[in-house]
Amino acid sequence: MDPLPSEIVQAAIDTLLAVVAKSADDLKAFHDAVARARIAAPPPFPRATVVTAERIIDDLKRVEQDLREVLVALGIGGTLSSE
Repeated sequence: MDPLPSEIVQAAIDTLLAVVAKSADDLKAFHDAVARARIAAPPPFPRATVVTAERIIDDLKRVEQDLREVLVALGIGGTLSSE
């Protein structure tokens, strides 16, 4: 028997929640590591790393927009804190 549409939606939401929680943990760990390194004597920051950092920022902005679209689709609105 095929899953019902509501079961598919619930599975997708459950998976998204798990991935977002793991990503939040990973981003927090990255934030803390970079913040600690910034306090110490920072190593040279090659141009390639600057380009990578810019790409990460753009990707995270896109992810934030996509998450807002999911909230709207779920009828929750599109509010995410923008600190």
